[in-house]
Amino acid sequence: MTAALLRFELAAARSGRTAPLFAVGFALASLGVTFVGLSAGGVVAVQGFARTSVSLLQLVVWVVPLLALLAGATAGAECHEMEFVVALPIARARLLVARWAALLVALGAALLVGLGAAGIVIGSLAGAADGVRYLALVGVATLLLAACLAVGLALGVYARSRTRAMAFAVVAWFVLVVGVDLVAIALLAILPAGQASWGLSLLLLADPVDAARVLGLGLFRADAIAGPTGAALRQVLGGWGAWLLVAGLAGWTALPLALAGRRLTRRDL
Repeated sequence: MTAALLRFELAAARSGRTAPLFAVGFALASLGVTFVGLSAGGVVAVQGFARTSVSLLQLVVWVVPLLALLAGATAGAECHEMEFVVALPIARARLLVARWAALLVALGAALLVGLGAAGIVIGSLAGAADGVRYLALVGVATLLLAACLAVGLALGVYARSRTRAMAFAVVAWFVLVVGVDLVAIALLAILPAGQASWGLSLLLLADPVDAARVLGLGLFRADAIAGPTGAALRQVLGGWGAWLLVAGLAGWTALPLALAGRRLTRRDL
């Protein structure tokens, strides 16, 4: 029954336009970032994996959370309109997890198309140095996608209507991408240096977008532009910080799904 439910959700995800449009748009944007002008004379060349990946990471942390939150919120709100599926002898939490998994597969494939196209171009024209780290960056982007989809699903389940769910998703995106950084700047200005390091490290774990950004920058030793939260994490935890960030992203996936499943189970449709 679970496999049949997953196939049903995958078919629904494939039939929509979100994944194909995202694949095409993200591929074009990734290729645009990959090609950079190197001189005022109009010469265009491709830089290596390390330098290009830092730019692609910024594209990932802005675009992927927004799309994942909106798609997840819409799917979560639609759970209240699926009486015919809920009437089957299936736990509602399984329905939610199947919907999350289907979206992750569909959007993850689209993400892979975009980053894969950029990776092929970089490898062909600039060499394969740091190619393994680029693959790790794809993994970081997938972890961020999974976490934001789970948060979006939870927002949709709690919001019930699509309009409110999408509004909540946009607000959540702004808070995670911009708001947390503003809080970090405020903490740096208010707290003493020793206390600020611990506070900023905890703040980093509380934001999956910042966690993914710091992980990605760490892959290519670009920690200098990881911001105040990344610097604080290195100071407090050293080499263990990356594993803690991965665990944090996993927690941002599991906890929202658990809360949304519990809410959906207890609520009348």
